[in-house]
Amino acid sequence: MVLSMSQPWKHPKTGVWYFRGRVPAELRDKLKGRKLSLRVGGEDRTVTLSEFAKVSLGTKDNGEAKLRHAAVQSQLQERWAAAAKGPVSLSHEEIMALAGVGYRDLVSEFRSDPGDSEGWEVYQEQLTDALAHFDETSDGVTREPYDPKTGTRELSRHFDLDQFLGARGLSLDEPSRLKLLQQLAYAQVLAARTLERFAHGDYSADRQAERYPAWRAQSAARDLPKGGDGSRLEELISGWAKEAQPKPATLDLWRSYLTDFIAFVGHDNAHAFRRQDVVAWKQKLLDDGNSVKTVNDSKLAALKAVLGWAVDNEHLSENAAARVSVKRGKKAGEDMLGFSKPQAATILRAAAESASPVYRWVPLLCATSGARVSEICQLRAEDIQSEDGVWLMRFRHEAGSLKNPGSQRDVPLHPRVIDAGFLDFLKSRKGHLFFDPQRRKAGAKKPQPKIVAKNVAAWVHRLGIEVGRKLHRKDPNHAWRHLFKSLGRDAGIQDSVLDAITGNAPPTVGQAYGETWLVTAARAIARISLPDAIEATTTSHAPPASHGAVAAMAVASCQVDEAVFVNALAKGIGRNDALAVAKLERKRYQEGFTEEVAKVRIGRKRKGG
Repeated sequence: MVLSMSQPWKHPKTGVWYFRGRVPAELRDKLKGRKLSLRVGGEDRTVTLSEFAKVSLGTKDNGEAKLRHAAVQSQLQERWAAAAKGPVSLSHEEIMALAGVGYRDLVSEFRSDPGDSEGWEVYQEQLTDALAHFDETSDGVTREPYDPKTGTRELSRHFDLDQFLGARGLSLDEPSRLKLLQQLAYAQVLAARTLERFAHGDYSADRQAERYPAWRAQSAARDLPKGGDGSRLEELISGWAKEAQPKPATLDLWRSYLTDFIAFVGHDNAHAFRRQDVVAWKQKLLDDGNSVKTVNDSKLAALKAVLGWAVDNEHLSENAAARVSVKRGKKAGEDMLGFSKPQAATILRAAAESASPVYRWVPLLCATSGARVSEICQLRAEDIQSEDGVWLMRFRHEAGSLKNPGSQRDVPLHPRVIDAGFLDFLKSRKGHLFFDPQRRKAGAKKPQPKIVAKNVAAWVHRLGIEVGRKLHRKDPNHAWRHLFKSLGRDAGIQDSVLDAITGNAPPTVGQAYGETWLVTAARAIARISLPDAIEATTTSHAPPASHGAVAAMAVASCQVDEAVFVNALAKGIGRNDALAVAKLERKRYQEGFTEEVAKVRIGRKRKGG
């Protein structure tokens, strides 16, 4: 279906360019009033259909408007084709092939610059959490309850299924949609694992991609010949590979790029490729968030090389991808951040007041070690040991999965953890510290430490501070690792020592030589000063003069609980007794004393006073 208007339209008053095109007559009644989501210039724009489809191209630049116009036109042609066919049912092989497209899309988008490996770990957890709602065997207690609607809603936060299908001219019946949604989500989990591996520097051949069959577009939109004369793109890349002899990993990657291009244009007849097809694909890649480097140096480079080889060997008369490239700058990155000091102080204060062992100790241990929350949540009593007078956490594979070989390490306990009474808590525990393995149901998919970590994240969200990966670039658990590194550098600790403590791989081969001794790590951790509870407020509050000099000094140094002290004074208790009450209340939080023991101690102090 060809759109009647093939050029951008310039608004006479604003000067902004628009796309305007007629909805095909045979679809007009069916689609009137329906809303469509289109990618324009890297943003999602919603279009309400009438006789026309009209959307702002978001630019006053004529050249950029032409590129965006071509991309929008291509998207709408795919939507019209899907609407004309109506919902279809896919076979299992076709569903897996489409899931493979999603896998390759994500891997190729971030292959060149995968960023922080921890971000991909968190993404896997989020997808796995959503997928758990599709498990019909869930008991609803130790695992997420069976609730496909909730699962569908949560997965929709991570990818747009309608946009994915629309880009391929597909409309599916409900059973096929549900099956594809789950397989796409799992493919994203696998892709995140691959990108996590890339982030660690392991770019060996991608074996995960081999599990997925190639996707064949169901519609031949232009009724093109099937090939067979050596003009099919897959035949061309095979011919190029025999001559060029690329590495297996490179060939796998290039095949994934060209498979994506075939899916985009809807056919694999290289004779019919047009320059405007390649330009529209380039724009779609940019709209989907690919970096300029990825588009120019990876995806377009692969297409240019294969088509160029075909021209040189007289399979094609011209290279449709020649001279197509991105000529604009890169986007600024969005690195994840650590907690601010006031945010950290708020969380640690809430943790100190919590009656739950999980909320009481997991945030404090993360804050004082920079360990991954999953490592903390899977600790066992036997993993807390004393060696050469140093109390430490021993992270080992026996307790649960670890990220990489460097994750197996010994991390000294911060003095603040010991002062808070963690060793007393340890005496009351056997086996895993923060969950009961006996409560795990046979066949459960999600590890219990992950469930504990998710609960901690939800608890942090309930504290009302601004956290969240999308809005605030602060993961409610992982932000502790960032803050720990910042506090460590502020204390003058070498990055190599911090990397050894947190289990990060050394950035250079030279820094991998030698080791960080336990006593070195212990001295380093002891130098790190954590944000105190008094920093939870954004303004400074000096203790009132009515507190008295001794009490004011105690409040300022956080030796006492100021709120308890003030309340005691208000009740008419003498200043010395009020100070004793406040000091013991502070100790109750730090040393794990029960309220009854605190009352006994207050009584003893009064009798002796």
